[in-house]
Amino acid sequence: MDNQINSLHSKTIIETLQDEKANLLSRKNQLGYVNMARDIDYYIKNICKDTELAETKINRKIGEGSSAIVYETEDGDVLKLTRNNHFPLRRPHEDFDVPIKKQGKSGKVYYYFEEKLYQHNLNTGFVNQIKDMIAKKGYKTWDLGGYGIHQIGLSESGQLYLLDPECARYKNIFHACWQKLKKII
Repeated sequence: MDNQINSLHSKTIIETLQDEKANLLSRKNQLGYVNMARDIDYYIKNICKDTELAETKINRKIGEGSSAIVYETEDGDVLKLTRNNHFPLRRPHEDFDVPIKKQGKSGKVYYYFEEKLYQHNLNTGFVNQIKDMIAKKGYKTWDLGGYGIHQIGLSESGQLYLLDPECARYKNIFHACWQKLKKII
């Protein structure tokens, strides 16, 4: 990631995204950057529909994955933006998932304000612990192989959490339907 983008201070999420887009477009000769700029346009267009979200102050970009862009807000929370509901097949938030302080949808963009977690000094023993927590709830793990350390974090109180809810999935579509049906019965 570009240090210029990572070190932004006290800009709104819209200003942050616009700066990131300009940075990408300055590299237009490099494959993929124009498409990434279009993705940013998508986020800007949708985030503008929610004034409170659009005015959220950003300290820095934390990173991005296959389906999310993640920022640290001025008040120390984490803001995750996604094109889709970040919980596979709309599975419920579980106790192993990072605590969500606020979530919503602005246009077609889902957003999640989450507790900031720390990843210093984590090892594969922690990954195995989160895998066990996921299995005990009846889900299968995804993208937590070998070095899944980047998918987990510790809260200030020392509680271990899964950062990416897509790493805990229903075993199959029938499992998802059964879990939802059990709530009705």
